[in-house]
Amino acid sequence: MVAQAEARGNAALSVDHEFTRELAADRAVAQGAAMLGERQSVFSTTALHEAAGRFGMGRVGHDDIAAAIARAEKSGAVETRACLDRRGVAFEGFTTAANIANETKMLHLEEQARQQVEPILSPVAAARAVAEAERRSAQQGHGWTDEQKTATREILASRNRVIGLQGAAGTAKTSTVLATIAREAEARGIQVVALAPTASAAQVLGEALDARADTLARHLLAPGRPTPKERLWIVDEASLISTADAAKLLGLAESHRARVLLVGDTAQLGSVEAGAAFAQLQGAGMETARLTQILRQTNEHAKAAVEASLMGDAKKALAALDAGGGRIIECDTREARFAQIAKDYASLDAKERRKALAIEPSREGRDTLTKEIRRCLAETGALHGAAAQATKLVPRDLTRAEAKDPHSYAIGDTIRFAKDYADKGVSKAHAYRVVGIDTAKAAVTLADQNGRAIDWRLRQWGAAHAQAFSAEAMELRAGDQVQFTRNDRALGRVNGQQGEIISVDPATRSAAVKLARGKAETLALDNPRDQHIAHSYVATAFAAQGRTAERTFIHAESAATHLIDQKSFYVGLSRAKETTALYTNDRAKLVAAIQERSGVKQAALAPVASATVAKSAAMLSKGLAL
Repeated sequence: MVAQAEARGNAALSVDHEFTRELAADRAVAQGAAMLGERQSVFSTTALHEAAGRFGMGRVGHDDIAAAIARAEKSGAVETRACLDRRGVAFEGFTTAANIANETKMLHLEEQARQQVEPILSPVAAARAVAEAERRSAQQGHGWTDEQKTATREILASRNRVIGLQGAAGTAKTSTVLATIAREAEARGIQVVALAPTASAAQVLGEALDARADTLARHLLAPGRPTPKERLWIVDEASLISTADAAKLLGLAESHRARVLLVGDTAQLGSVEAGAAFAQLQGAGMETARLTQILRQTNEHAKAAVEASLMGDAKKALAALDAGGGRIIECDTREARFAQIAKDYASLDAKERRKALAIEPSREGRDTLTKEIRRCLAETGALHGAAAQATKLVPRDLTRAEAKDPHSYAIGDTIRFAKDYADKGVSKAHAYRVVGIDTAKAAVTLADQNGRAIDWRLRQWGAAHAQAFSAEAMELRAGDQVQFTRNDRALGRVNGQQGEIISVDPATRSAAVKLARGKAETLALDNPRDQHIAHSYVATAFAAQGRTAERTFIHAESAATHLIDQKSFYVGLSRAKETTALYTNDRAKLVAAIQERSGVKQAALAPVASATVAKSAAMLSKGLAL
């Protein structure tokens, strides 16, 4: 009897243990798929195994994860897809039900918005408005292209609530098309709001259109109450909008009686988060006006290089640089290339440096190149006086799935919240430091500036509205070019806003910075609020998109598989108005690498879909490799 009882007990324990392992594996796969799905519409099976293994943290094995993936596929939480790498080679992969739902919703909302509004102007009135705008521009010495006139008339006379403006980099969209549309809309009582993924881009657009400006993220959180008044939301850099955000935006437009004008360039870099919304909407038949004539480049050879890069012809683009659009420098090692870039950059005078832009694709490379440039500037005397050792807060860029996992944090991390939690004693105006981590409870202990401890339960509150930062050392000297890296409305600071350090005081741990239009501020180097700052000599390709410079210095290593492709190459070349200096390890290898890497992002919807999304998928297949 005892032996039988022991056997039954052991069997029950075995069943309980097996059930616990299944639950742990299912949870790990769900977390892994959610994390990957936030950044990619389609991800490889291998990536899902690795992500689930990370969230499982030794509690489950490879076989457990494989079984859990099979269960997730059977339940519909994930669906199989061919995952294409950067060379277009297909591997086994998955997408998530959430990504499919976002894409389906977005396409449905755009289709439902067709022929739903009265045009801003009749075709005849639109033609008159364009003629008048062209006349005013001529008085100021600027002309209009036929494409700009056609696009403006088309958008003003459109009956669609959602419309696109596809414009290559440097086609003068804002000063002609958008300015005229905004002016005519306001004249007819339509409220215009300028939106963009970044605060700096939104601010520039708002000033150009004389309209209220906001970041897209903030607008999605607080769009205001619906009113009878019509609205026009002009959204710049639309290629950087994720599918999830595009679906939210179009849903809000429907409830707020707002027209949406999406402005961007599908040939440029796409969203950091999952999806290629702007390209997908165009492929699905969204009405889209087009601008192809590039006007930014004052150097014809530089313009030819940009046009060739837009067509994906790297060899022809480099030949145009040789012909007078710039120059190409080959060095075997990264150290030698960085040393040459720094030397060339530092040889410019102060005025030329302010109009120059150095581009390095990786964050680590950006920081290394920055140090080399500052060393050269110190040698020339451009950086001078006492040096102060400061701290900069660098975003950890956690996904929402990672933000709820205690393993994602480290002692010493700084946490900033996007909203107040009064019952927890947490304010969005303050910074908090991670002083303890309890993985079993999924809890993090935070300390405020007075040392008060806060028990942060990641799965209960705050994780969806928090941002984690790691601290890194930086040196500041008079003459340093810097930029703010986080929006701070109370202090009037905008992410990307640039300035120059005019003095530092190591004794008081402070630095004075001169901003645009003569505004000056004093930074308290030990105050976390003033530590959202970085040197601004070098930008990644993503940060450079949307900026314009007289000349650019681009680092392009052929072996940088995940950083160099046709899109990043085009973005880099299209920044400079006059000349581009390109530094690479091997010209021929760089051409070959760019030719085989398109940089196009995949969509979640399959070519053959269910009846509810078949129509959308059929339209998408015309313009995208699904």
